[in-house]
Amino acid sequence: MSEAWFYWPDLPEPESRVTLSGREARHAFGARRLAEGDALHLFDGCGRVARATVENVETRSHRATLLVQSVEQAEALHPAVHLACALPKGDRQSTLLTMAAQLGLDSFSPLRTERRVVKPTAAFTERAQRWLIESCKQSRQAYLPRIEPERTIDEVIERAAARNGGRVLIAHPNGGDMPAIVKELKGNVSEVHVLIGPEGGFTPDEVDHAVAAGARRVSLGPTTLRIETAAVVMLGTLRALLNEPSAA
Repeated sequence: MSEAWFYWPDLPEPESRVTLSGREARHAFGARRLAEGDALHLFDGCGRVARATVENVETRSHRATLLVQSVEQAEALHPAVHLACALPKGDRQSTLLTMAAQLGLDSFSPLRTERRVVKPTAAFTERAQRWLIESCKQSRQAYLPRIEPERTIDEVIERAAARNGGRVLIAHPNGGDMPAIVKELKGNVSEVHVLIGPEGGFTPDEVDHAVAAGARRVSLGPTTLRIETAAVVMLGTLRALLNEPSAA
């Protein structure tokens, strides 16, 4: 079994001792069945990852003492990928964010469109943070995606324009061939901003306005996809093509 990962926002220096308790401890010694002498990883969500060992376990109080052995800075994926996406309903929000985090997402913004159905709430932000942490632990992602405020299409495009080398891709049935477009971007872009519309799709005016402002339409295939499916297809294709090793 691979060494488990646990979220620890304030990582200590090597040779320090920390106490694992609460939710993370219950997971460590319940589901993961960790015992004294076992190794694990702690990550702070900002790229720092510590390797630690379990020194002592207090079963009744669900607490354990960990010895931090080393701390390293993980390399961030390049380019950064930001997802601005209409929120789906109910449990599909969890599917959307847990899958997106596994694919190396940098940030997520709910997207405000003319046909949106679900509006973000404070409760959504709290749940989203929990989903992202769990997904990063499972997929060994050292960088925790940020949950950012709701944005309009214009705000996403303006944000990309303000970043040197930022590009915007908008999912659309009549878009261009995505692999070909992404390969054009490889090595020439610092970050990619992805726009995914609501169940009813973007309005023609929204698409025309986005394209006129510099966004590129990309097709995700011949079928109609749900919001979370479209996001996963787009993010997976981006990571697979942008981060594939260059030919020797």
